[in-house]
Amino acid sequence: MDDDAYAALAAFIEQGDFVCLGARAALHKKAIVHHHYPELGAAESVRAHHRDVLAFLETFEPSSRSFTSFVATFEGPLDLSEHEYEALLWRHLQAMHDLDSQTHPWNDTYDSDPESADFAYSVGSHPFFVVGLHSGASRPSRRFSRPALVFNSHVQFNALGIKFFKLRSKIRSRERAFHGSANPSFVTYKDEARHYGGRFTEPEWRCPFKPRGG
Repeated sequence: MDDDAYAALAAFIEQGDFVCLGARAALHKKAIVHHHYPELGAAESVRAHHRDVLAFLETFEPSSRSFTSFVATFEGPLDLSEHEYEALLWRHLQAMHDLDSQTHPWNDTYDSDPESADFAYSVGSHPFFVVGLHSGASRPSRRFSRPALVFNSHVQFNALGIKFFKLRSKIRSRERAFHGSANPSFVTYKDEARHYGGRFTEPEWRCPFKPRGG
């Protein structure tokens, strides 16, 4: 099943109108670390996902020339609405953090408060930007056949330096060309946690995530 999930992921990234050039470059350079799990939010998936991210970090080396991502795909649940997926994503990330916080402090250069503009999700004391994918996403760039979580390292973003900003500009140009507009969530909101689920959240939306021990 892992091979099937990876093949579907590769086909998704290779689509002509796929906007994230960083993911495509990582795929071509075989720099996507992929693991497949049962259900998003299930305890066994959380434990395995956490273990695999820690293993990924043992060999992860940020590069100024290339991009590496950790991608978790899940068997289900399928056919979720955007609100259902968002709730399940945060349930999974909360459970993963509850486990991680027993052995690792939050990354000391980013905020653990999800309402902060300086927030980044932390695993193994490493900061990540999480991209959620699922079949019910309103944005085509987030619409994948099964639930998935893409963990992109903030350390990698920083290592890329000016290349990161050039890449982001190209991605937004491709969004406008293929999908009519840049992702309005990124244009409107600076607090990172709003972007994980993929939908355009309401101004009064509050992230359900609760950090343990600050």
